Amino acid sequence: MVRLDSLSGFARIVGCVAALTTASTHAQQAPVPPARVTRAPAAPTVAAALESTLRSLSLDPLCEPQSTTTVRCEAHTTRPGSDDTITLRAIASSETRTVFLSVPDLAHAAPDAPGTPALLRRLAELNWELLLGKLEWNAASGEVRLTMVLPTPGVLDREALGTLVRALIATAGRIGPLLRALPPR
Repeated sequence: MVRLDSLSGFARIVGCVAALTTASTHAQQAPVPPARVTRAPAAPTVAAALESTLRSLSLDPLCEPQSTTTVRCEAHTTRPGSDDTITLRAIASSETRTVFLSVPDLAHAAPDAPGTPALLRRLAELNWELLLGKLEWNAASGEVRLTMVLPTPGVLDREALGTLVRALIATAGRIGPLLRALPPR
């Protein structure tokens, strides 16, 4: 056996690492228990909860299953004091345990249009101010939409979903006219 105090600093470090490596390979490792698998709630349960929540908000949703774990709903309402129609889309997935809410077509801005930089700046300013949700711009289509995501770790929280839907509609009703009033795009 080599005495560590007779070696240089680097050699001491190498000796210590070698000793630790040897000790760790001989150490008995405890078996790792198998991961516990939990199943997400079935899609019909999420679908029913989503549809009933939207109906309780006086929306008349059209809901269709997209797969065995995903349902998509769409509903229309008008902005208070206006004839502007607001479209609400909701996609609930028991696989990802989320509900994705969006209001599409708040505004449009082609990537090469002269007013697009002003719109994008305004989107950034509004996103900074938003407490819930985010504004998104699709460079391919020019669509501007408002989105929110609700995690559903277990059962769909209908009260939270209702609060987010009301907030999304109110925010879209406030922001949509501001965006459409910007210079032509």
